[in-house]
Amino acid sequence: MKPPRRWPRSTCRRRRRTRTEGAMVSSVCHGRIEEQLQTLETMARQRSAGMPDSAAEFAAKAVLRYFDTAGAQHQRDEDVDVFPLLRARAAALGRIEVAAAIDELEREHATVEAQWRRLRDALSAVATRREGARIDAGEAERFAWLYRRHMDREAQLVLPFAREALRPEERAELGARMAARRGAK
Repeated sequence: MKPPRRWPRSTCRRRRRTRTEGAMVSSVCHGRIEEQLQTLETMARQRSAGMPDSAAEFAAKAVLRYFDTAGAQHQRDEDVDVFPLLRARAAALGRIEVAAAIDELEREHATVEAQWRRLRDALSAVATRREGARIDAGEAERFAWLYRRHMDREAQLVLPFAREALRPEERAELGARMAARRGAK
């Protein structure tokens, strides 16, 4: 896998998006997700090598906070707004490969979510410094691999299709829905 492309950190979560940005932030959010995946993998490896509890606690809390908030919102954005619109547009344009890819990506969400639930319990234990708490590096790597594969598949077909197929007003509507989901005005 190629080294991750770096995106501006502020675009995904820290600043308010304009309504027209909403539909295209997935690629930017993927950069933030990659940062958290790297934190998770590093912490899991270093924890087994004796990482101090305070450093592991800080890293575990950061990963939990991200995937329980912005990461979960990102997935809801795709499942509720982005994928249904793109699937309908792909069907209307006869782009069966895009519709099929979206179906697969939705199934992957369930797989990633199941892996996250397994990992989340261990992260919570580390974050609260429970006695004997540890992160299985293999579980962390599996979660990261699944997520990266998922993001790569989106970037290869679905995001380019969204850029070509969605009109500015549709992007604005998606952005408004995403902002509303987050309580932004």
